[in-house]
Amino acid sequence: MRAKGMPRVWWRRRTANWEAILVLLGLFQLLPAWAADDQPKRPSDEQIAKLLAAADSYAVDAVNRHDAYAVAAVYWDDGIEISPRGVASGRPAIEQSLAERFKADDLRDFVEVIDEIHISGDHGWFVAHWSGSALIQPDGERRSVKGYITCVLERRNGEWKARLHTTFPSAQ
Repeated sequence: MRAKGMPRVWWRRRTANWEAILVLLGLFQLLPAWAADDQPKRPSDEQIAKLLAAADSYAVDAVNRHDAYAVAAVYWDDGIEISPRGVASGRPAIEQSLAERFKADDLRDFVEVIDEIHISGDHGWFVAHWSGSALIQPDGERRSVKGYITCVLERRNGEWKARLHTTFPSAQ
């Protein structure tokens, strides 16, 4: 017969032993990589640029859905958006500005093409051109619109987001 509480103490020891074994197994799996100097390589700035360009489609889709919250999510909390409507500083102000713009312009068929993207360490930038169709007030006629974008990117804790974004229409 076991003393009261014995199974609990035995279980704690058994759990601690299994945890130690799992940690050691994990370390042994890493030893050949350390010995061979085959540490995982950090992606090159060029590879990061390609991934960011591909990920930009998320923001384009959100613009076409008129989802101001989703578009604002690609900015840092202290991000800045500059457009002909003015300057929006901080993610909540950016979201509000985008919501107002979507309502007023009813932008549709938005397409963005990144012309250049450059990454250096934890910072980068891109320039792009865009097109779409928007409501032209007050008659309600739809017209094609186009313009340019510049964006300063920043990586924090391994995550890339916009630090500064400018959007301007071109002269038609």
